[in-house]
Amino acid sequence: MMTPFKRVMICMLFTVMAAAGCAESLPAPAYQLPDGFCYVHDVIEDVVLDIRYAGEHNFVGKPIDGYLTPYAVMTVEAADALKNAADTFREMGYRLKIFDAYRPQSAVKHFVRWSQDADDMKMQAEFYPEYKTKSRIVDEGYIARNSSHMRGSAVDLTLVDMDGNELDMGTCFDYFGKRSWHGAKGLTQEQEENRELLKKVMEANGFRPFEQEWWHYRLKNEPFKTEKFDFPVQ
Repeated sequence: MMTPFKRVMICMLFTVMAAAGCAESLPAPAYQLPDGFCYVHDVIEDVVLDIRYAGEHNFVGKPIDGYLTPYAVMTVEAADALKNAADTFREMGYRLKIFDAYRPQSAVKHFVRWSQDADDMKMQAEFYPEYKTKSRIVDEGYIARNSSHMRGSAVDLTLVDMDGNELDMGTCFDYFGKRSWHGAKGLTQEQEENRELLKKVMEANGFRPFEQEWWHYRLKNEPFKTEKFDFPVQ
């Protein structure tokens, strides 16, 4: 079992590498994934990984259950489709930055428990300033009790330039509010165009957007349509 110290050291090492865009330099995983799954950085060598739930920069404010290392895991079919999208973006001068991919069922349960703790509001200013009670975040669909991420063919992502700078999408990842919706009002032309670029290429490569989150895409022809996986990300 990975010790807390080792986990922190891997996260620190990954943060430095991700900032430099060195996905190909990641330490080799020592874990055999279930059949049908793969590590995204083995398929897309220049992907930038910023797996928020493996660290503290997320709406909960702490590492999430099931995330032992900051890797992105997906079904082979989803990763292959995402590679095709990444190839198109690269020709345009962009790379993919992934915040989350496969999500263990234990993580979803962690989110639901967090939403029921009315006293814990420490990440409100950044991620959910429009909400005074967290239970509404679940009620309005931002946190799903049966997340498509558990099936391994969903991904949360954005675009960066070749130097690793994120394109302006109008909100941060995991911003809970209508400004994160596709077609949201009040965005600049640049923000609208950046979202539309991401959406257009992802749809062209077999992914379906989620109306309430500009960053979330799910493979249309996902191989596991009903399963709920709970193996850890490690």
